[in-house]
Amino acid sequence: MKSFSKDEIEGTRNFFRNKNFQEVDVSLGDRTFSYFVVPQSQEPNLVNFVVRLTGKPEDGYVLGISDSVDSRYRQYAVVHEFIEFVEIGINTKDRCVKALDEELKLVPEDLKPDYIRMRAEFFRNLIPFCSKQPEFYTNDDLNQFRKNLAKLEELV
Repeated sequence: MKSFSKDEIEGTRNFFRNKNFQEVDVSLGDRTFSYFVVPQSQEPNLVNFVVRLTGKPEDGYVLGISDSVDSRYRQYAVVHEFIEFVEIGINTKDRCVKALDEELKLVPEDLKPDYIRMRAEFFRNLIPFCSKQPEFYTNDDLNQFRKNLAKLEELV
């Protein structure tokens, strides 16, 4: 998985702000973070995409999610990225699988069935999307995505 420089992180944050993308502050459990709502047109090849730019912890982060994602679900999909890359760390084994477990604990029971279907569809689309970009995604990344898809399909 690609790690980003401070300049890339700050440049993306400034781009999103200059485009007036909505920035949302979230408190979820004991976690506080923010994310941008990004037009789906910014990545038409991946429906319900998420954006994650992280690098060295001191360089901060930028998180975002497609405006095509139901607003009730956005914070939960984004907290996955926050957990995976800000809390767990990019070099930790099975970080994506662990983040999914934590993410699902935070989703309210009344939203969970539809949310799980949405996330399964996301991972179903993510695997072929990332497979075409080996410069950004390793075989380990793809295997974690497959594990998450299998878990979500089992829960559906």
